[in-house]
Amino acid sequence: MDEDHRDSIVPMWKRPRLARTPSLEAPSPAPEPRDLVSGSSGRPSRAARLALVAVAAVLASVTLVHDVSAEGKTPFLAEQLRKSTDYRTRTTAALSLGTTDDIAAVKPLCECLGDDKEVESVRIACAGALGKLKKAGSEACLKEHVNHKNAKVKEQVAASIKALGGGATAQLQCPSAPAKGTPKYYVGVEIGNKTNRPDSDIKPIVDKEVRCKLQTMARFKIAPTGATSPKDMTDVVTKEKLDGYLLQVTVDPIKYESGQVKVSVNLVMQTHTRNITGTMSRNAAIPGVTSPSKVDEDDLIKLLSEKLANDFAGQKP
Repeated sequence: MDEDHRDSIVPMWKRPRLARTPSLEAPSPAPEPRDLVSGSSGRPSRAARLALVAVAAVLASVTLVHDVSAEGKTPFLAEQLRKSTDYRTRTTAALSLGTTDDIAAVKPLCECLGDDKEVESVRIACAGALGKLKKAGSEACLKEHVNHKNAKVKEQVAASIKALGGGATAQLQCPSAPAKGTPKYYVGVEIGNKTNRPDSDIKPIVDKEVRCKLQTMARFKIAPTGATSPKDMTDVVTKEKLDGYLLQVTVDPIKYESGQVKVSVNLVMQTHTRNITGTMSRNAAIPGVTSPSKVDEDDLIKLLSEKLANDFAGQKP
């Protein structure tokens, strides 16, 4: 080696270390994913079976929630209340019916309350639901059971009646017995209240005047309270070959003006299948009444309700 180049040679141990360059070779191919659908024998693997069961359970729960939340909520709950073999399911169905705000819930709840074979807890739930529902027929049904033989059910009935604003009084009593004869018409009555007074004040007054007036005429058969749905009425109309009508009677807001109290009551006539056939309205006032008077208001409501019942009867000879 030339002496001129000796000084330029750097011993190996004195040379700086060079960083390793990452390998650029292709990575090993990933293992084939396991077949979740079938094992080596062609049958579903255990993992697949568990996954399918989980999916089926989710789908079933989604379907159930959809059904209960759909328009058929009340019929679904009523079916659960009538037919479930688990008293806990029936109890839940009863309580849920009380939150539907649907008048169709009155009938199954009332039937439950009157079922001597039903267990105590479910009947208590039905009584409580009627008090919460606050629909036409709720209070009348409860009052039929104010003397229930089961002390706890009786206690809940009284509490529900109180919640509705009423007292534990006897059920509707008409001054005259129903007329005897062959009916031609099957009539349902539903009451509406637009006043600022509780339903328990207004509805029994109207109900009594309309029902008691019509039942004195042999040509009318009156549907039980809470049994005025199209299906309920159609069953009777078809079986007994009658003409069916539903009367919706509504008391408008009571007014105090010009030194008098004014009351207006309206009646909408429909067939039992809910086809409107006519409307009527009656108004009356008592002069000299300038401050709220329940006595005067009640007198006017009674008068107008009876007159509307007569007006309807006059159209159905």
